[in-house]
Amino acid sequence: MASLQLHAEYVQQLQSSNPVDVYAALRTIKNAIIGSSTKKALYFRLHIIPHVSSLLAMDDTDVQTRIQATTIVGSLAHKGEDAAKQLLDGGVMESLVNQIMPGTDAMLMEVSERALNALLSYTDTKMSVEEYAFSLVSCLLGIIAEAKDSTQLFEMRAHARIELAVLILGKLCVTESRQFAVANAGTIDLLVPLLTWGYPRLQIATLQTLSALSYENMEICRALATVPHDGQLFLAIVLKLARHQDPEIRLHACVCVSNLSRMRVSGSATRDIQNIAVPALVKLLRCPGVSSLQVVQALGYLCHEDAEIQIAAKNAGVITDVIRILADIESQEGIDFVDHEHNILVAKAGFLTLGTIVSAGEECRAKAVESQALTYLARAMGHRDDGIKAAACLCTQYIVRSVPICRTHVPESGILKPLLKLAQHETLDVQVSATAALINLLPDFSPLRTEALKENIVDTLVGLLDSSSAMLCRNVLWCIRNLLVNIDDDTRLSIIDKVGIGRLCAISRPDADPVIREQAVGVLQNITVENDQGTRAIFECLGAEKVVELLLGLLDPQTETPTQVHSLYLLNNIAVRSQECCEHIVKSKPLLHAIAARVTSPVSEVAIGALWCINSIATHKAPSSRSGGRGDSGSSSDEGEPRYLAQLEELGLQATLEGMLRDSGLCLSVRDRVKTCLDYFAPLAI
Repeated sequence: MASLQLHAEYVQQLQSSNPVDVYAALRTIKNAIIGSSTKKALYFRLHIIPHVSSLLAMDDTDVQTRIQATTIVGSLAHKGEDAAKQLLDGGVMESLVNQIMPGTDAMLMEVSERALNALLSYTDTKMSVEEYAFSLVSCLLGIIAEAKDSTQLFEMRAHARIELAVLILGKLCVTESRQFAVANAGTIDLLVPLLTWGYPRLQIATLQTLSALSYENMEICRALATVPHDGQLFLAIVLKLARHQDPEIRLHACVCVSNLSRMRVSGSATRDIQNIAVPALVKLLRCPGVSSLQVVQALGYLCHEDAEIQIAAKNAGVITDVIRILADIESQEGIDFVDHEHNILVAKAGFLTLGTIVSAGEECRAKAVESQALTYLARAMGHRDDGIKAAACLCTQYIVRSVPICRTHVPESGILKPLLKLAQHETLDVQVSATAALINLLPDFSPLRTEALKENIVDTLVGLLDSSSAMLCRNVLWCIRNLLVNIDDDTRLSIIDKVGIGRLCAISRPDADPVIREQAVGVLQNITVENDQGTRAIFECLGAEKVVELLLGLLDPQTETPTQVHSLYLLNNIAVRSQECCEHIVKSKPLLHAIAARVTSPVSEVAIGALWCINSIATHKAPSSRSGGRGDSGSSSDEGEPRYLAQLEELGLQATLEGMLRDSGLCLSVRDRVKTCLDYFAPLAI
């Protein structure tokens, strides 16, 4: 109690009119809180922030007092994100920016930089300083330029000031607009030469900032890739640093390289990236003292959507190394004195990186399965951390893209039941990832489809259709699409009944979310694909007029291309299965015109879909004279003349198709379908 009273007196002493007493109190508080989380918490409870902020805001506060107060701010900021946010809310930012202006005392400038660096170590605080960002960038670049030109350049203090300024610049680059603001101020030309100075801490800081500056920014990556220094381009400099003896320099150089590689601006250096950056990161995975989290994340980022680098990573042993890391983390569960929170972050990154590496290539997936990845994935789906569950689902989604793996290894992995359970998880991210993985387990070739149906997957999926999440609904509808392919009639009708034609048509309307709409139309397409059960169900539910209205809306020129493709095949299925339903299509001149207009689409998938529709409409024949007009109106096997050629000819389709054949640039798949359609017009040409 006496100790608490003493600390409270130090805080009260900050309001003294005697500068000596204020300085003494600040120094005592500073010495107490540095390195002590308990004392920092104590002084937060004693409301020290307003007092320190007030001292920094006053014009007549002397330099030595400012140094002590600023040091306290920096120390308190290390307490955590909440502490840093309280300091910003307390108004310290304006004072810190003023204290790094040109002409400021060197020591005060340095401690102010340290305080800024600590305050901006958290996402929330980085985003909260927008009004000071421009002033900060200007001051920081001034510090770097001044220190570079200083006669004391080789002193440690000069390097420390530059290093801090560079680090803070990187922390400001949290949005695209901030990236451009920093880059447009001349940062790239100022920083790139620092990479060749040979001071490791400064090189690491510079690499970190250049990485933040170029992250997911195509324009800045292009600018960075073409910057020369001492006869070398930036990429050559960084690739050289990727071979540096210092592991931290190697790591951050590889992160920089991955930014350029992912934005496809590396040009002819792609082979060098595979031969240098990938092996460098693999060696770092086995290097003690280097953050395995950062290395694993860098590997995932480098391999993203690049099949060649994924193969290079597999050949370098990344898959087995990542699974070894996952196995090590799993073996540490329940052990005391282990940083389990850090292990969770590494495991999540490991599953995401593994998923990235196996996303494109069969060879990589086979290696992952050979390394027992499915076993670890199944167990990870039961982990207490939702992030690991979601990451494991995503990795599973990519591995089971392989038909051979899905047929052979997946059934014995025990992965279906955990996925079905996670599809109903309380966390949306987990649900989305789980249902995305289920999509690839439900096609007709998958042995798990029968088991999934026995586990009442349709009821589970239908229960998720009312979600407000577009991505979850999209995944659910895609699962249903896959279930409807090559399924027995009773199961098909059961699925149709549970999902509901009315619901599918409602979410296929123009005002529906495009992501959901595409899959809903895909479900309707698959409902009608194998026989006329689905077509009859749609017409019975909506009526012919509403069906035609729906189809016409789906073929609106503003409709997204994938949805138009599904719509055309839905139309084709309706037209080919039932002459009675086809009659409704032909009677609608706007709908017939919409189909004909897409025959000449520059998108081959759209053109082929439209040509299939024309083909199916032309297939129906009028009753022959020999049948006496008593033929089955729903049959297309009568020997009479084509029933709807006259309506198609009115659209000028024969001339259109003949003109398409004369186009030497027409792709072969479209050309073949055009020839088939033209065969139906032969009677008109006679």
